[in-house]
Amino acid sequence: MTPFGEINLVYLQSYANRVRMNTQYPPFSSFTTEESRCKTGECGPGNRTDGFDGNVTETLWNILPRLNATHAFVNLGWEAIYGFEAQSDFSCEMQEFERQHPSTQLYLMSHPPPKSVIDNPLASFDAKKLKCDVGVLDRSITNKNVPHSWYWDFLHVLSILNEEYNHLLVEKICPKPISVPTEY
Repeated sequence: MTPFGEINLVYLQSYANRVRMNTQYPPFSSFTTEESRCKTGECGPGNRTDGFDGNVTETLWNILPRLNATHAFVNLGWEAIYGFEAQSDFSCEMQEFERQHPSTQLYLMSHPPPKSVIDNPLASFDAKKLKCDVGVLDRSITNKNVPHSWYWDFLHVLSILNEEYNHLLVEKICPKPISVPTEY
């Protein structure tokens, strides 16, 4: 519970458009810790039973409502596979989901731009050009003109940028109050 009410946050990402969910975890079991669950690193193919196996769209529609999410940040996965056109198309799927599930606020989470375009990050993602109007956590604008040393390769960023992305995420969930100047 927060000053903004109860918040149930979900981060939905798939690198190759496949999401698998173990029956030992929500929404197929209790949200509380259970002793019978496999431990981190031990939930491999020999020690799991899939309760769900689907793509990101199927996960959005079939799993997200069962998780009681108030907010979900969705990234389609690798930009080489899911570039701006795929993200733009998916914005309409998100808009329809929000229409049918108004208690869940979705945010399309853009990819950080490649280091080669940090002087013009809109070359890789422009939220104003999405096909449908949805919430966006725009990581591309954040990277405009940052030092090249803030990337550890041509695409992946260091913690200094990840920390900023986390701040952006928190501000989406718990916006800063607008201060109104008072006249004396």
